[in-house]
Amino acid sequence: MELRHLRYFVTVAEELHFARAAERLHMAQQPLSFQIKQLEEELGVTLFRRTTRRVELTEAGRALLAEVYVALDHLRLGVEAARSLERGETGSLVIGYASMALYNLVPLAVHHFRERFPAVQVTLRELCSPELEEHLLKGTFDVGLAIQGMYEPGLIYETVLREQATVAIPRHHPLAKRRQIPLRALATEPFVMYERAQRSLIHDQIMALCGGAGFSPNVVQEAASEQAVIGLVAAGVGVALVSTCMSGLRTEEVAYRPLTDPETPVEYAVVWKREHPSPLVRAFLNVAREVSQQAGSRIKS
Repeated sequence: MELRHLRYFVTVAEELHFARAAERLHMAQQPLSFQIKQLEEELGVTLFRRTTRRVELTEAGRALLAEVYVALDHLRLGVEAARSLERGETGSLVIGYASMALYNLVPLAVHHFRERFPAVQVTLRELCSPELEEHLLKGTFDVGLAIQGMYEPGLIYETVLREQATVAIPRHHPLAKRRQIPLRALATEPFVMYERAQRSLIHDQIMALCGGAGFSPNVVQEAASEQAVIGLVAAGVGVALVSTCMSGLRTEEVAYRPLTDPETPVEYAVVWKREHPSPLVRAFLNVAREVSQQAGSRIKS
């Protein structure tokens, strides 16, 4: 028995007229009659009582029709579920994110994604590189929002947002009078730095940046989180290099000035496993591309 046989049967049962059913199915009447006869022989029951004047369902035919309606409805729901999954409209998505992305991409991307795909279960996990990449490779995370800086051959990185590095300094620090600050002006300043054990990628990037400017930063205090770094700057402990997205934190106590010489971009990337991405990952990537325009400058491919 094939699905087409059931559709033929339903159409004849609804029309109770072979000629009208054949017209509805866009086929000739004789092949339709033959297909129904084949179905009856396969099932070993008579489905229709035929006379020269009318066609009627038998008791067996009525019983089958009721069950076929249920089966076709389940099939329709299954097909729609498969199509919804392929469109990225249902399922589950685990997003790993670097904590700094909480200040720009994460709120916008997750909010818009949930609005657009309310049937998708979204789970968020905070983790920094390289652990974030390890979870993506293992399949623990489906997609990541990371700060660009490392490359793992098993993953694809698409930079969607670029911000400039900013100097965070105590509000009453002499450097706060400047409109922008060259990196070499910080050579003798005490630094507040991310703990390398917690933020190894960012820590090493800042050390390399300062080394390129001809000095090694005088790190007087390390902190594990963005809020802690800014809190220590507010307390006058030292200066810090941060991304522009953090320049709204504790503005009564901390001044933020663009870093120049060199101007240094902080790039945020959507990351996923190099294997063909799932429809949900593609859907999230599209949302991240869109909301990056609201969070900052879009990166053109």
